[in-house]
Amino acid sequence: MEPRLAPVRIRTRWRNDRSLRAVSTWFRTYGFADVLDGLLIGAYPLDAGDVAMLGWMKIDRILNLVEDKEYGDGEREVVADALQKAEIEEHRLSLTDYGSLPANELEHAVLQVSSWLDEGARVYVHCRAGWQRSAAIAAGVLALRDGIDIDEALARVRARKPTADPLPHQRDDLRRWFELRGKPAHR
Repeated sequence: MEPRLAPVRIRTRWRNDRSLRAVSTWFRTYGFADVLDGLLIGAYPLDAGDVAMLGWMKIDRILNLVEDKEYGDGEREVVADALQKAEIEEHRLSLTDYGSLPANELEHAVLQVSSWLDEGARVYVHCRAGWQRSAAIAAGVLALRDGIDIDEALARVRARKPTADPLPHQRDDLRRWFELRGKPAHR
């Protein structure tokens, strides 16, 4: 039987902690989920309250897939400052929203996240809503680490975060990348 998902436990505790209720509407609406031990994916943090939630979840490192133009005026600076104060290490890999996922960038992101997980870090991978780009990277990490095909990895991510749904061309990019690595990407 599948264990109860971590996001359920997080949200239950969150409701009982007044200091964590100040997350942005965006972050609360689009959310986040634990998709693998130590790996969470979700929406981009927009303010200090969102970063406080990441700190509360004991996130050590972030892979931010968002382009600067996706942030509103001043939001990026507020988040960067809050992350620094929370001592959460952020790495950025700008991938175009609704765009393709180039194989070299997928490779870099998947290997980087896997390396952090090997070090024992708790990692948060985010795009704007946590639905497409971050879900694709998480599926790549799962496929590589667990030796499963891309479609099974996507299904596992979706089981943990039902809104995770890379666009059809992004799923194709992910399959091509996996095939280039010498691993079959069953459909």
